[in-house]
Amino acid sequence: MKRVISWMIAAILICGASVFTACSSDDNNKLESDVIEKIVGKWLYVEYDGKPAVTEEFSVTTFVKEGSTLKAYITQSMQQYDLWVHNQPAEVTLDGKKITVTMHTGNVTTVEEMTDINIDDNNLRYTSRFTVYKDGVVVDDMRYKLRSVKVKDDYSKIFIGRWEGEITSDEPGYTPKPFCEEYLPNGTNIEYELVNNQWVAVDAEYAEYFIDGNLLCTRWKYPGQEEMRENSVFASYDNGTMIVEERVVRNGQLYTEISKLQKVSE
Repeated sequence: MKRVISWMIAAILICGASVFTACSSDDNNKLESDVIEKIVGKWLYVEYDGKPAVTEEFSVTTFVKEGSTLKAYITQSMQQYDLWVHNQPAEVTLDGKKITVTMHTGNVTTVEEMTDINIDDNNLRYTSRFTVYKDGVVVDDMRYKLRSVKVKDDYSKIFIGRWEGEITSDEPGYTPKPFCEEYLPNGTNIEYELVNNQWVAVDAEYAEYFIDGNLLCTRWKYPGQEEMRENSVFASYDNGTMIVEERVVRNGQLYTEISKLQKVSE
């Protein structure tokens, strides 16, 4: 009799375990399906741990759905890791409530694990573990609570041409600066400086840019100097007038530089 009861208990435990496993699998599948539907689109990273990020750290991740598969493309300029990638394909894996995005470029690999994901129409909030490998060795491992905003505008065609204007800032004592730059369809740009009230092209070994949604990434090198980089975001465009913003830190304070630009030629 005891042997029969033992068999019955064992059968019940086995069946219960099977049901629990099936339910867990179904729950994970539903979570993955919900995440895939909501996360598809272009997202601009703007905030960490409730604080605004500087634009030099901004990046864009575009999630697309191909069949039942989720894929990602990353745009990022990070000088400390020598990252200069525009719509770089990345691998995406889903495990219930966690998404892992892995990007390989040259000798650098980045892995971002996204957990505690919360998505609405305009915001993607999650906990990020971002690990950078160089030649297979970990060079950085960061953990933050991040917020990205959904990008619906594309400035990549609008910004081609020559622009003139002025750069201002909310930094006390900042002196407004004249601006003139030309952005060419081949991904290069020409900077001009004002000499005797005339715009003169600045000599550079190279000057390049790319645009993804509303993120503008530029890099350039003057003869005999180190490479320089700058990220900005397009805030608005109306009837030939463009507003571009850049967040910078000076003396431990965050300031916003605003460029008000007028298109003067295509």
